[in-house]
Amino acid sequence: MEISYITLDPTKNITLLVRTTVPRSAQPSVAQLLLRSNPDAEQVGFLESASARGARARLQMMGGEFCGNAAMSLAALLAWEDGLASGDAADIPMEVSGESGILTCHVQMGTECCLGTVDMPLPERIREIDVVAGDRMLSCPAVFFPGIVHCIVPAGALTHPQAEDAVQLLCATLKADAAGILLFDEDALSFSPLVYVAATHTSVWERGCGSGSAAIGCYLAQRTGAPYTVALRQPGGIIEVRAGWKDGRVDTLTITGEVRKGESGSLVLPLNGFFSQL
Repeated sequence: MEISYITLDPTKNITLLVRTTVPRSAQPSVAQLLLRSNPDAEQVGFLESASARGARARLQMMGGEFCGNAAMSLAALLAWEDGLASGDAADIPMEVSGESGILTCHVQMGTECCLGTVDMPLPERIREIDVVAGDRMLSCPAVFFPGIVHCIVPAGALTHPQAEDAVQLLCATLKADAAGILLFDEDALSFSPLVYVAATHTSVWERGCGSGSAAIGCYLAQRTGAPYTVALRQPGGIIEVRAGWKDGRVDTLTITGEVRKGESGSLVLPLNGFFSQL
């Protein structure tokens, strides 16, 4: 069985989008194999037919989580396949795992990349939680989105090994599809994102994290009690967040970042075991 995919680069958060139809039950295992064969890749999404009227396609992430960067990547891919050229713009409606209904991404085509702006799911809640790392316990703000929860930890408060242990425990404790620990340097407006996906048992220090950027924007809007716009630097580049604030809650939320198109590839899988269902 041959699995066909294309590589996209949203702020260096290298994403593989699988074109081949793969049953949901097999997607986590197929994603693990693709990640092993593509060392630079950080996540895998699967393209499916949309069920909602008006949506162009459905993006199902490898663990059923929501991912803003992957959604932005799919919108850019559809725009390129539609033949949009530099200077063109379009709104791309789609379905994305971890979010009910239709999500819209606005794309602005450039000569070397596509600038994408995604309407993000609004946070379900923002509250302080305890993060356990070995014999340490930190009280930190956590932003709960459908499909993923992000905990914002001061940069330097945890080592990378401590964060890697803590994020798995955090995900299990909260019974989340995915969890992130964001080591945030507020003075520099920069952060290092660690994301753990339960279904694939994978922890990745991502070079760019859309939902993590959105989480920090939501936290800052809540803390100031006002709309907040911030450009957040990550290892792979900058993602801009705009969080609206009205009646004591975040009422609008977008992220904006660049997407670059990579190469297409394929991986041959044996037709035995669970692969027989593909």
